[in-house]
Amino acid sequence: MKRVLVIGGGLAGLSSAVYLSQNKFQVTLLEASPKAGGRVYSFVDETTNTEIDNGQHILMGCYADTLNFLRLIDAYKYLKIQKNLEVNYLSHKGNSFKLKAAQFPFPFNLLYALFSFKRLNVREKFLLIKLFTKINFIDSDKLSGLSVIEWLKKEKQSDNSIKIFWEIISIGALNTSTEKASAKIFCDILKEIFWKDNTSSSIILPTLPLTKVFSEPSIELIKKKGGEVRLSEKVIGVEIEDVKINKVITDKNIYEDFDFVISAVPYFALEKFIDKKFFDKQPEFHYSSILNIHLWLKQNFLSEDFYAFIDSELHWFFNKKTHWNIVISNADKFMQMNNEEIFNLVFTELKKFIAISDDDILLYKIIKEKRATFIPDDFTLKHRPSTETKVKNLFIAGDWVDTKLPATIESAVRSGRIAAEKIVFNN
Repeated sequence: MKRVLVIGGGLAGLSSAVYLSQNKFQVTLLEASPKAGGRVYSFVDETTNTEIDNGQHILMGCYADTLNFLRLIDAYKYLKIQKNLEVNYLSHKGNSFKLKAAQFPFPFNLLYALFSFKRLNVREKFLLIKLFTKINFIDSDKLSGLSVIEWLKKEKQSDNSIKIFWEIISIGALNTSTEKASAKIFCDILKEIFWKDNTSSSIILPTLPLTKVFSEPSIELIKKKGGEVRLSEKVIGVEIEDVKINKVITDKNIYEDFDFVISAVPYFALEKFIDKKFFDKQPEFHYSSILNIHLWLKQNFLSEDFYAFIDSELHWFFNKKTHWNIVISNADKFMQMNNEEIFNLVFTELKKFIAISDDDILLYKIIKEKRATFIPDDFTLKHRPSTETKVKNLFIAGDWVDTKLPATIESAVRSGRIAAEKIVFNN
């Protein structure tokens, strides 16, 4: 039985380890931290004794690799899947409205949703639907060099339609401003979301904390198949001879008995022990932050699972039943603030949308992900390395590898699957 060493226990590492385990490879997974899952995890908040996610992650019906992965680890049953796209919006003074697909054949269900969207006037609806129907026929390579905002302006999208429709998708998916994000990758993901099939635009939410959905079932499967998962073990170096890794050194062990290595750690961690001269491209990543604010209240008086904010620095609101989770993407400006400053700003903004007072809030917890995702500008997208390296038995995975997707859960899982398949089908 061939042996594979997987470095990194985030979703890319778990994905590759699961696929290899399913294909009868002996897997040892090494993770530097005491937990698996990378940037997708949950933990018990000691004050409230509530298991909370580090941040809410939306899945979508077009996430084919993620959904297949969850089926493999028997976690698909932990998902709440919309039958049709439905997004609840919050606007100032407590007003709310929906973007909701109808029970029509695809794609008329989505066109109806756009046509009936109340916050757009007739001209805005016409121009939005015109671009929407055009997207599937656009050669996205021709958008290289354009930012998202430049493309949308070129397509005569109004400031209002950009703010309440396009920007919510763009910032949520790309985690950066429309001025920085590449129009090419935005167009590509719009095709995936809206033009793949009838279910691709459906929003999917995990019904259990993230560790229970992703990490624990993955580890259970890997062990069941005879593999090992070693947490709190950090790789500090490798030895390469004849363009092949023959030794992996950690802070606890030295590994020599393996046939292949998959590195599934972030790029800034990988370049500490693998020289980037071994990659086919020389990437240079810049990162964007995500901020999550968890709020516990005396009474939870909202019924919907999630809402999108309109015209706000707050982006998404998730109703966890035990508490509320507010997500701010592209959150670099908040990273230097202390928790009290962040809470005051968020609470002041939240009161514009929801009728709450200081007395309603019992507790809050703030979680910062400073390097949550790379910024998908044109230069970065052109310099993402591929899975294969110039080292014969080394493959790389991670949402930053060239998956043709932005830094999402789907990109991470897909990269792990691709790395595993390179080994399985070329063995």
